[in-house]
Amino acid sequence: MRRFAVCLMLTAAVAAGAARSGSQTAAPLSGPPASEIEAVAKACDGSIRGYSIDAPLDHLLPTHGIYVEGYGAVFVTDVDLVSLPPLFGFGGHVTKADLARIHDGKLKRLPDVRKLMVQMLQGAAGMLAHLQPDEAILLQFNFYSLDMEDRTGLPKSMSVQGKKRDLLDAAARKQALDAASGLVKVRVE
Repeated sequence: MRRFAVCLMLTAAVAAGAARSGSQTAAPLSGPPASEIEAVAKACDGSIRGYSIDAPLDHLLPTHGIYVEGYGAVFVTDVDLVSLPPLFGFGGHVTKADLARIHDGKLKRLPDVRKLMVQMLQGAAGMLAHLQPDEAILLQFNFYSLDMEDRTGLPKSMSVQGKKRDLLDAAARKQALDAASGLVKVRVE
């Protein structure tokens, strides 16, 4: 999925460059302005930082967003499901019990992180005023782990996506968003 997001960004950049270099005057790109995309990215960062005071997510990179004409808005960020002490593992004093506790904590956290991502997706729909109703919003978390960790059962990434119209309609009806409703697609890799 990371490759897909990078390909989308590169495709959009090449298309924009080709449009600018043409001999004809290119029509302005439709879609949300950069300020809307940046505002959603910052709101995503705030949601991740404010997720839990007692057991925060480790937000490794700021959220990056891009608008892809004809598709919608794509937002990508990197997190660790369990926030570890800053120098964890550098002294070589990591026990198997420590690693098992980290692994179990990450597994338990996945359903709650998925709920957070769906909430963030719905919030983004409300912020992207210039996104067409039939266009999509995709949010992807890439999950970090230490080389020494057991990754059994842990995904490398998770993405949620939905059409802006569906997300706003569900919010207006106070309808719960989940994969079963058919409004939000969840992909775990």
